[in-house]
Amino acid sequence: MAGIRTVMVTTPAMLRDLIKLLAVGRVDLEIVAELNARKGLARRLKALRPDLVVIGMAQNESERSVRALLKHLPAVRIIALGPNGRMTGYEFCLCRSKLSDRSPEGLISFIRAPSVEITTDCD
Repeated sequence: MAGIRTVMVTTPAMLRDLIKLLAVGRVDLEIVAELNARKGLARRLKALRPDLVVIGMAQNESERSVRALLKHLPAVRIIALGPNGRMTGYEFCLCRSKLSDRSPEGLISFIRAPSVEITTDCD
C-alpha cells in the first residue's frame, strides 16, 4: 500500500525532520518532493498529485495563499507553519444546507451565496 503522498514546500529543516520522525510507526508518509521555491507552485503541485502539503509561510504571507492553493487542489490537506512558529491545518470543507426548511428568500440567498464558505473550524 502506498503512503500519503507528501510535498514539503519552503519548510524549515527542523519541522521537516520533526514531521518525518513523528510519522514513523504512526503513518506512512511518502515524501514525493521537497520544494525550496514557490514559483508556479499550484501547477507543480497538480503535477505531483500530493495528498498532503507541508508549507512554511513567509513573514508577510497570510492564509490567503493557502486558500488559493486549496482552490486549485481541493482534495489536498495542507499544514502551514506560520512565521510565529504555529502550525495550522487546512482542508477544503463541504457544507450542507437544508433548503426545504428555508423561506423563498432563504432559497434565493443560498443561490446567490459564494460556492465556497470559508470557516475557521470545520470539525
